Parts: sequence; C-alpha cells; structure tokens
Amino acid sequence: MKIIKTTLAIALVGWSSISLAQADQNKLKTQSINEIGVTVSSYKYTEPNLTDLSGTAMTVSMKGINYGIEYQGTLALSEDFYLLGEADYNNGSVNYSGSGTINSIPQFYYNFKGAVGHDFSFDNFVLSPYVGYGYRYLSQSGGGMTSSTGAGFYDRQSTYNYIPIGVIHRMAVNDQKAVLVTTLEYDYLISGNQYSGLSALNGTRGGVTYAGVPNANNSQSSGYGLNLSVMYKEDSWGVGPYFKYWNIGQSNTVTGNFTRNGVAYTGSVYEPANNTMEYGVKAIYRF
Repeated sequence: MKIIKTTLAIALVGWSSISLAQADQNKLKTQSINEIGVTVSSYKYTEPNLTDLSGTAMTVSMKGINYGIEYQGTLALSEDFYLLGEADYNNGSVNYSGSGTINSIPQFYYNFKGAVGHDFSFDNFVLSPYVGYGYRYLSQSGGGMTSSTGAGFYDRQSTYNYIPIGVIHRMAVNDQKAVLVTTLEYDYLISGNQYSGLSALNGTRGGVTYAGVPNANNSQSSGYGLNLSVMYKEDSWGVGPYFKYWNIGQSNTVTGNFTRNGVAYTGSVYEPANNTMEYGVKAIYRF
C-alpha cells in the first residue's frame, strides 16, 4: 500500500508539473487583448551627401521630440494563428538645419498596420512570426517659413506603403508574474510618394522674385524600415523602449517651369536619399 501511495504521489506531482508547464506556455502564446499606450521619442531625419548651389558638400537634418498615442489589438484564432492590428499617431516639431536653420516646424505622422501570424511554442519561450500590410503618412507644415539665410521652406507630405515582416519573442520573467516581449520587424517598401508644396516659394525674397513655381510629387520605389521594441508586460500594464528606422532611396525626378525675376526657367525636383531614426519609451494599459 505504501508503494502504491508513493507511486501515486509521484504521478500526481508529474501531472501537476505538466499542467503548470502547459499553463505557462498558454500564457506566452498570443492572447486576444487590447493595448493603449503613450510614447515619447527623439526624432531625427537626415539627407546625407548633398551639395549646395556652389557645389559644396552639405547635409540636411531635422531633429525634434515626438509625443504619441498608440493602439494594438490581437485576436487569437484556432490552430495557434492570430490577427494583429496597430495604429499610432505622433505629434511634435522639428528644427531644420541645411540651407540655414529654422526652428519649430510643426510635424505629425500616423501609421496603420494589419498582419496575420502564427505561434510556435518551445520549452520556455514562444516565437510568433507575422506578415501583413502597413501605411505611414507624415506631414510637415513649413510653408511660408524662412531660414536664417533667407531660404524659403514649404509644406512636405510623405506616404509609405509597405509590407511588415516580423517576429515576436515571449518569455516569462519575475517568477512567471510577467512576460518579456521582444519584437523585431523588417518593413519592405512597396511604394512611396513625396509631396513638396513648392508654390510657397513664389514671391520676393532678398530682391529675387519667383513666380509660377509648381508643387511637386515624387515617387519612391526603394527602401526599408526596421522596428525593435522590448516590453515588460504584466496583466494590465507594460513599459519598455523602442526604436524605429527608415532608409529610403532617391526618388524619380520631375520637371516644372517657373520664372525668376521675369526670366523663364525649367527646373528639376527629386527627393534625395534619406533616413529617419527614432527612439523612445512607451507605457501601455492592457485590457
């Protein structure tokens, strides 16, 4: 009888361990949940390897601080599949440096993303790769602003259509009370468009009068983005750092006609190769 009791106790302990392990794995898998967060980040846009009108090498940059809100929702499906939806909005201002300097150019951008993924469970972690579609829009309202050297600025709007390809890694921490969630994503640019409100340059500055300068739209066909975040998440809240990066190739070239002091000219416009780097911290509420 004692042998039977001992054997039964061992079996119960083993079953309990298996059940606990299964429960831990279920906690690491994608859950049906909503998350709302706030973000603060440092933002830097750069156009390297440029030359000014005299042929001198120069770099254009815009730097600022962004404040944002974001939403992420996940829906767990059968057979370990899941749906992922994200939206974020960021607002701030940037300081321009290039042809002189301009401070406090208003800027905002938003991003939408939808994806489908699948969970793969391992001994003490879960990997959740996904793929989908994303859209990003950015606007800068600099029309009518003038730099420290008298150069005119203008409104800028950029749109990206892209394919997000990512993987989420989840592991239990803090005695199983929390989950450490690491997300790495590569964004393949499908297409982009850069709008430049160059008509804002019409008028007289420094004794030079421009007229008929048209707005421009340039298409972008090469580029990629990277996203990395590490979030500490408990049942109802989470916090952690994140990093975003875009690298976009030079656009096509468009031409337009205008006059300078009454003399007719034809000009060419293109969007230079550029990169955007943003890093910050986010705090989220989960429900």
